[in-house]
Formats: sequence, structure tokens, C-alpha cells
Amino acid sequence: MSTLRLALAALLTTLPALSGGGAPAGEAVRIPVPLRATLREAPAGPAPAWLERTVCDRGAELGPACAEVALAVAQEAGAAGMDPLVVLAVIEVESGWDPDAVSNRDAHGLMQLRPPTLADEAADGQLPSTNAHDPQVNVRAGIRYFSRLVERFHDPELALVAYNAGPNRLAAYLKAERGVPERFWDYPRRIHRAERRLRAHLAAPAQMVAAAERPTVGE
Repeated sequence: MSTLRLALAALLTTLPALSGGGAPAGEAVRIPVPLRATLREAPAGPAPAWLERTVCDRGAELGPACAEVALAVAQEAGAAGMDPLVVLAVIEVESGWDPDAVSNRDAHGLMQLRPPTLADEAADGQLPSTNAHDPQVNVRAGIRYFSRLVERFHDPELALVAYNAGPNRLAAYLKAERGVPERFWDYPRRIHRAERRLRAHLAAPAQMVAAAERPTVGE
């Protein structure tokens, strides 16, 4: 039993904080309004072990590129002040981790970016290419684009609406003071459901540690 406890405790230390710094399950995640990601220095160093493990597990189609994608998420989310789990939730909802995904609205790749959006981010952010099906390029551009939407609308929930429905479309509703149509809020709800599933998956080892710490009959 003591060996199991030590092994589970060691695993737990590699996971992100599941309380305190993050939002409790069921609550909307409020991302601080960031400076433009392209103007902030990305954190140095490798991706956290829990993040790389999660990306490589969920994104099996990425193959060896999963480690580079995890690093891109860690660097860009850190520079933008975003929770990386929200980024992973967007990828799950948008493409299901298929780097070759193409929608009927001509959106491409993991974070489903349209060519003009990717071109804008590549020009401003010095990305190595405009290949939407390069997973690392797509993720870096997608996070930077979302960061701009948070900056523009001053609210991460509205930024999620804009990411899905289009920023100009959302701005027109807000300018007309008609309010955001209820159907537009379905997308943020889907993102937060995916985020809660990811967070629950990461919390499983913590529950295992708690179970291992409970005294058993005869101890």
C-alpha cells in the first residue's frame, strides 16, 4: 500500500492545480483580458508533463508532432494569460483533434481557422508558414486570434461567441443593442462541457491518491 501511495503522489505532482487557481467545475472560466499575444514573450522551457501527456493522448492522429503541439499550447496560452485546458477544449469541439479537418465554411485544422484569419496572424505574429494543416502553426495562430477577440470584446464568453459566429457578426448585434441571440451561447456551453471533461480526467489521479490514503481494515 505504501508503494502505491508514493507512486500516485508522484503522479499527482505533475498535474495542474485543480482548485484555487482554476474555476470550480460547472462555472464559466474567466480569462484575464490579455495583452496581444504577439507582443508578449512566450514562456521558455518544455511543456508541462501533464499537458504533453494529455495532448498526445487526445491527439493520437498527431503522431510525434503531439509534443510540439503541447509546447505551442503551453507557450501561447502562457503569453496570452489563458488556461491551456480551454485551448484543448476548443480543439476538441472544433476539430476532434483532426489536423486535416476542413469545414463547409472553409475553416481548417485543429482550431478551424479560415485562410484570411491565419494569414493575418502569420503576418503579425511571425509564424513560420500559413499552412493551416501544420498543427503547431494552426494552434499558435488560433490562440493568438482568440486572444485578440478577448481583447476586443473584453469578455472571454463573448470572445468564444465571436470565435464561432464571427466577430463582425457579433459586433453588429452588440451595436444594435439587440442582445446576443440565445443560439449563439450554445458554443461557449459546448466548450465548457469539454473543458470540464478534461479537468475531470486530470482529477482522476487525485481521487486515486485520496482512496489510497484511506485506512483499510487491519491497518
